[in-house]
Amino acid sequence: MKSSTKIFMPANNDSQFDKNQIKVSVSLVTFNHEKFIAQAIESILLQEVDFYYEIIIGEDFSSDKTREIVVDYQKQYPDKIRLILPEENLGCYGQKIFVQTLQASRGEYIAILDGDDYWNSPYKLQQQVDFLDNHPECAICFHDVTTIFEDKAGLSQRYNNFEPQRFSDVENILKSNFIPTCSTLYRRGLFAEFPEWYCDTVCGDWVLHVLNARHGKIGYINKSLGVYRVHSNGLFSSMRKIQQLKEAIKCYKLLNEYLNFEYNYIIQSEIIYRYLTCFAIYQQERNLAKQKQYANKLIRTLVSYPLISFTAIFKFIKRSMINKLSLHKWRIKKQKLKLLTHEYSSN
Repeated sequence: MKSSTKIFMPANNDSQFDKNQIKVSVSLVTFNHEKFIAQAIESILLQEVDFYYEIIIGEDFSSDKTREIVVDYQKQYPDKIRLILPEENLGCYGQKIFVQTLQASRGEYIAILDGDDYWNSPYKLQQQVDFLDNHPECAICFHDVTTIFEDKAGLSQRYNNFEPQRFSDVENILKSNFIPTCSTLYRRGLFAEFPEWYCDTVCGDWVLHVLNARHGKIGYINKSLGVYRVHSNGLFSSMRKIQQLKEAIKCYKLLNEYLNFEYNYIIQSEIIYRYLTCFAIYQQERNLAKQKQYANKLIRTLVSYPLISFTAIFKFIKRSMINKLSLHKWRIKKQKLKLLTHEYSSN
């Protein structure tokens, strides 16, 4: 039986929800985020802006108290919050309800926030809106975020281990997803519709960035204005590394065909790189059957794309050496701290 979805609209048509006045629509998708959702919503409500914005919350039929919490917030802020409440879980990695929130958005710009993340600056939206207003050549604006780990209290780090360019393009985002979901602000209506396979991939935010980046540059604000939370129930972060790689490979293949192989060189290079990484992981695990499977994939791609393959192999070796060097430095630093602590404790 086809599921139905309830959408709670604001009662006052003269409120800030006049679609001609809304500057930003905030898409907030949540599922089983009882511990986190209030902080996410509050971080939106605390934004200090000189424009109207709306919050569209897609609550994907949680099994905890998430729905009760978002309904309560909608009652408190009926002029700001709209709810999308399916009567069963829509699944598909949360992509179906995500698309529904985007389709319901009426602002000039759309900001994205997951229910387990939050914004840590009240000026986040204003700074990004000002950026896009002043850079009409940009389709997307994003900023740095801080990554925190729920199971490692006190540990935090930057989202990216490199400094993104101030301006980048679709070729850059095809190589890696350097845009944290909770940092995204983009121009609404840049493409007509999502690919048919969109809801079958876990990398929905990255695909969205690629589709938008075909229509303009990607602008970067070098400030940490949000927090990305890593926890055991996170959709992507809870996956094993090997599964993340396989999902990325699947997504690359779908994108390559959808884009009519316009960026085949970049995409094939990234697929080969991930084949090599999968092979290395299975080698460490001493899984001979899987090693053979990925060795065969590499041989086939080497025959089909010799130049691309050699480029990817070189990149893999280079990155492996850099990672080993970084790990070596980290171990030396940790050992020095351990020795220093021992010296003080001995005295």
